[in-house]
Amino acid sequence: MLTPVEIQNTKFKSAASGYNKSQVDKFMEELNKDYEFLYRQNLALTEKVSSLNDRVQYYITIEKSLHKALVLAEKSADETKAAALKDAKAIEKQALADAQDIRNNAEKELAKLHTQTLRLMQQYETYRSQCQALIDSQRELLASRVFQINMKEFEAYTEYLQSTPKDEKENS
Repeated sequence: MLTPVEIQNTKFKSAASGYNKSQVDKFMEELNKDYEFLYRQNLALTEKVSSLNDRVQYYITIEKSLHKALVLAEKSADETKAAALKDAKAIEKQALADAQDIRNNAEKELAKLHTQTLRLMQQYETYRSQCQALIDSQRELLASRVFQINMKEFEAYTEYLQSTPKDEKENS
């Protein structure tokens, strides 16, 4: 591509039957101005296109990075979700095992309390029977002749004591 300086420095040879030199010079001057404008504009646009291409490449790089980050984030989210589900299942399994242990311990404690309650009831029945036997034996004792006081015998004994001299009482 010709530069504006090359066009400006271009000289044509004169020929006898050639073109009008002043018209050619005038046309060349206008052509040079227009070409110089277009040349500068082309350079500016080329630079702008280059700059825009650089920016596009920058954004493409960012897009690739974002895409990689998004894929990584999705993978990480999936892994985190899977780990959370695994942890939740493990916690649930442990909770069920703990609940079963608590239930088993409670059933053992209930059986122990049941056994203790039966033993206490048996002891109570034994104690009650012993108390009843004691009461019955005391009633029998109270009903026996040993604990019966005969008023006539008591009066006779009292009279005997009063009528008997003191010396005889001491000897008897």
